[in-house]
Amino acid sequence: MKVVKEAISSKYLNYGIDEDIVIHEGNFCIYLDKLYKCKGRIYYKISSPTFINFEAKMIGCKSEHLEIIKKKYLEAIIELHGYQPINVTINNIHKNNIYGYASSGVIKSKNKFVDYLDFHIVNFDKKQGKLIKYDDKLFAGRINFEVSGYEIIIDKRYDYNKELYEELREKNGSIITHVGRIRRKDNKAFKSSYVFKLLDEISDALNFLSGRYIGICLVMGYKDDKNNFRLWKESITTPFKYVPTWSDTVVNHHNIEKYISLMCKKLHDDYYGQALKHVVDWYIESLDNINIENNVISIQIALETLSYVVIVEKAKILNDIEFEKNTASDNIRMLLEICNINYGKEELIIFNEYIQSKFDDGIDIFTYFRNNIVHPTRKNKRANLTVENMWDILQIGTRYVELVVLYIINYKGEYSNRLKDRWYGEVEVVPWN
Repeated sequence: MKVVKEAISSKYLNYGIDEDIVIHEGNFCIYLDKLYKCKGRIYYKISSPTFINFEAKMIGCKSEHLEIIKKKYLEAIIELHGYQPINVTINNIHKNNIYGYASSGVIKSKNKFVDYLDFHIVNFDKKQGKLIKYDDKLFAGRINFEVSGYEIIIDKRYDYNKELYEELREKNGSIITHVGRIRRKDNKAFKSSYVFKLLDEISDALNFLSGRYIGICLVMGYKDDKNNFRLWKESITTPFKYVPTWSDTVVNHHNIEKYISLMCKKLHDDYYGQALKHVVDWYIESLDNINIENNVISIQIALETLSYVVIVEKAKILNDIEFEKNTASDNIRMLLEICNINYGKEELIIFNEYIQSKFDDGIDIFTYFRNNIVHPTRKNKRANLTVENMWDILQIGTRYVELVVLYIINYKGEYSNRLKDRWYGEVEVVPWN
């Protein structure tokens, strides 16, 4: 009989949608002109934009003295047991009450050697995975993969069902949806700071997978199953919503696992990592903006970046000067040919016959629309484009970006073709496999 493993859980899963998470409630000290004892709370504001805030009553202080301090001090230092000193910005001092937030957006304990780290993910999609259990509940919720000598598990929260998903969408809210775990493959202890970059790479990989920003709000380290390290950090997190992406109909969790592993490895590269990170930002911006013209510009920038990365740096077909001399459409065609991504007249089947007769392929109509946005002119107008036409053109360019990124990381699995109407489970294999 197959053994079903226990899901990774956390007490922080008890917090609801957009509910502030208490980091500490009770006594702590704050240093202004001197050290003051306080009683209050430090909490994580999980709704976008995220903040680490504090509010407290300063004990044994005269309000007249605090009025003088209020005018002199905009910053302070909080001393909290178990954490390094926290630099804070003061929003207000009113009577004996003080309010503010962590200036750096991070509060942490000293780095320690740990056996494993648990990290809390905000607003990731409800992907299927391996069967796991929580109490007497069985559910398909585990994704696991390997990167650079580490084994990573990501477990969906046990109650991430249709009702929670719909409530998150309706409220455009934020909640911890998954808990992950990192440990070395050889089970040796490691210093907590060694995997901070890997955590950022996992977050970036999830961003491209979901088409929006997925945050990691809390990291907890354990040695001999005792918590010895804590890190709270503000992160850019998109309020929850459905976004159509290259993975939205992918059911097989092995594809998701392979993608995350490959993307993290490529993001770790000093050159490719920075370029891919920028491309992911432009990709998300194009999916989040209601203005079609702005979205086309974002996709064009992403395609130009990817063209340079593949043609000049990866394949070394052109040098910098030759690349710059080419038109954008020539470079994109070369890019797609290198990546074995089909393009041609068949891409235009989604348009009417008149528009089909005016353009050669998807690249032609995409660059035409982009040029009309940047350099509007009455001359050389080839077609009147409706809003629906503009949307379809955007989808063509977006699909190029999705496939080229997957090619660069050497992904060979399934993807969702956004140019086709599709149901959950309807996928295609990437064209270069």
